[in-house]
Amino acid sequence: MSQIEVKVADASAIPAKVEHQGSGPSATPRLYALDALRVMAALSVLAFHYTGVDAATAANWGVNPRELFPWLFPVTSYGSYGVQLFFLISGFVICLSAWDRSPGQFVRARFLRLFPAYWFSAVAAFVVWRALPDGARTGPSISESLTNLTMLQVPLSAQHLVGAYWTLWVELTFYLIFLLVIWKGLDYRRVSVFCWLWLLASVLVQQPGNQVPILGIFAQPLNTALFVSGIAMYLMYRFGPDLQLWGLLAAGWLVMQSDLVQHADGLRHDRGMDRDPYIALALVTVFYLLVLAVALHKLDRVGWRWFAPAGALVYPLYLLHEELGWAVIRSLYGRLGAWPTLLLTVALMILAAWLLHRLVERPSQRWLRSRLAREDRDRADRGTPKSPRPDDGGGSSVLPGGVSRR
Repeated sequence: MSQIEVKVADASAIPAKVEHQGSGPSATPRLYALDALRVMAALSVLAFHYTGVDAATAANWGVNPRELFPWLFPVTSYGSYGVQLFFLISGFVICLSAWDRSPGQFVRARFLRLFPAYWFSAVAAFVVWRALPDGARTGPSISESLTNLTMLQVPLSAQHLVGAYWTLWVELTFYLIFLLVIWKGLDYRRVSVFCWLWLLASVLVQQPGNQVPILGIFAQPLNTALFVSGIAMYLMYRFGPDLQLWGLLAAGWLVMQSDLVQHADGLRHDRGMDRDPYIALALVTVFYLLVLAVALHKLDRVGWRWFAPAGALVYPLYLLHEELGWAVIRSLYGRLGAWPTLLLTVALMILAAWLLHRLVERPSQRWLRSRLAREDRDRADRGTPKSPRPDDGGGSSVLPGGVSRR
């Protein structure tokens, strides 16, 4: 499995109060352009998993997809780089959605966004492994499957139920380190200083003899550079561009390109992936320019409202499409042929994502949000001293210890 796989950035374009330089707060519309970019990234990764990977997809189609889709394969083989677009958007939108929130509110929002749909997808993947096994691979054990429910498979060294789950740990580390900034409160100076320090740490951790191994978890150069670049572009969106932010964005791109090209070279030499590293770099640079266009308000007029519900399906589609889609391909290809199987599989995965969103994700989020709010009120009530009732002279009162007096 390629290490450049999908991660759906938890990047819903949430309306926010945006303070432009020299102006007061003003409400912003939903960023439909970001929803459009998320949909594009999700479909590119889906196409990569179904038609752009030699080893993995050959095991499911029974033949190399280069032969089945000779004109499509050279394009979709670069589809995995949609993950870089996801991380850029994630840096932008997580900063947007965390602004003016307390740490507790941020953690609760991330939990409600990630876990309900994820738990369902993990159960679905477990059923797929048991009911429709892939003879070419060994599935996770029951213990490893249970570990997947924590979303901590990487540090606990458990096999993923779905290969793309590994990137969830990358996203979680981003949340954890960004939580340190939220703890002090977000403002332009604090966030920009954090970005410079985090980017510098990601470079220094690569030096031989690094004595702080934990930095290797929280400061991977490629991912850090993408998150930092997304944050820098959000600061441009909120406050307007300035020399420091242009410098931060340039530094993020330079770190990103160095690690991206090295990684792509490694995949070509070690795993035989026939992709040109500089085509990959050009593609990710285009992603930078697209998100930058959003940050500079060049795409504010994009108002295609259907991108909002389409964007809401991106995370469920990411969670379901890989193992479930491959199981569908294995079941249908022998009877329908390549193109009908591919088109039907994509349609079924989009339908499954819609059902997960409507029947599981949204209801469970509403229930959990309501339940947590009720428990917050109950705790507040228990912590509020109750005023003693006045003694009307005819009743009884209870002294400490339960002793009654008349």
